[in-house]
Amino acid sequence: MFFSIQNAFRKKAVAALAVLGVAFGTALMTILFSLAAGMEHRVEGTFSELSNRITISGRDAIFGGLYLGMGTRPIPSSYIDDIRSIAHVEKVYSQVSVVLRPENNDYAMPLFGYGLEEIRDLDNNPYNKIVEGTAPRNEKEIIIGKSLQEYMSLLNSPFAIGESYPFLSMEGGRAKELDLIVVGVYQTGNEVLDGAFSGSEKLAREIGKITEGSVSAINVVVDSMDNVESTAEAIQQELTGKKPELQVVVPGEVLNPVKNIIDVLGKFLMAVSLVAVVAGGLSIMVVMLLSVINRMREFGILKALGWTPANIICMVLVESLTLSLCGAALGVALGCAGLAAARVLIAADIAVLSRQVTVSVFLTGILIGVAGGIYPAWRANSAAPAKILREV
Repeated sequence: MFFSIQNAFRKKAVAALAVLGVAFGTALMTILFSLAAGMEHRVEGTFSELSNRITISGRDAIFGGLYLGMGTRPIPSSYIDDIRSIAHVEKVYSQVSVVLRPENNDYAMPLFGYGLEEIRDLDNNPYNKIVEGTAPRNEKEIIIGKSLQEYMSLLNSPFAIGESYPFLSMEGGRAKELDLIVVGVYQTGNEVLDGAFSGSEKLAREIGKITEGSVSAINVVVDSMDNVESTAEAIQQELTGKKPELQVVVPGEVLNPVKNIIDVLGKFLMAVSLVAVVAGGLSIMVVMLLSVINRMREFGILKALGWTPANIICMVLVESLTLSLCGAALGVALGCAGLAAARVLIAADIAVLSRQVTVSVFLTGILIGVAGGIYPAWRANSAAPAKILREV
């Protein structure tokens, strides 16, 4: 065994190339699998948060009402009393949502406004999920979702805590500058909320010119996931004929296409990883084959000295496996370094390096070593002692 491991590094430059080939494939596999797991984790968190929710908004609300009534006419808040009496409805609360436009760039971002009742009664409210800074104390202060903060940093337009930023508000058909201070960062696990700003209901009403008695959307919390569909149908019947025209949306169903896209993307990343792994396996096979061809005399002499075919095959496979495992270990280390850099530069939860990913990568390293050594081992076993000795 020790003899075989030494032989694996007999030609150091060639061995190094083989190790690097495997390392590249396993590093790419580690990064892509972890990125796919990170994306899935974020989507699952949003699904979990919205699993027992129903949103009522205007018929033409953005993204089927998922963005809580943005982009449509406000609806009467009096509908809340009608909905509270429906079976399985646990909580009903209003939502005032508007588009916030920073003065210094072209990006339009959601602003969710919350009243005292929502802040007090909803545990997953942005006000109750501050991870940095403090909650707003007046109408001139806002907080930013963790995901939005990360996205804006990537776009080189960061929003720092404690800084005042100019935003545009329409008044009488003209744009009016509104200075707001970012006082905190929140993270709820719901990407819809975490990709926005949040502030007071009064501020949102001022920006969107939404009067008292009207809201952007109505959110309903159902007592069980099993009752969501039936409750949504009951709400739809209760509000039929109301003006303006309404839509009753189950956010989980709206997000199903997004989840499907994430699944397809995950499969694509897996395919890319497998291509890289196959390339690493081929590099091992080529290196081992060249080594075997140059050592055919050695194998013939070993057979003449009593080595069995099993001994020869085992020696070549151990050499191949040694190079592959070294490459896999280096690849995992490089992958972890790449993930650490991504977490610092992009987002802390952009990738999830689980034990399953690590084990999968090392098992792939073993598979590469075995697969890359099978043909060279067969060639080594074909060495004929009589022919070799005649040539000596």
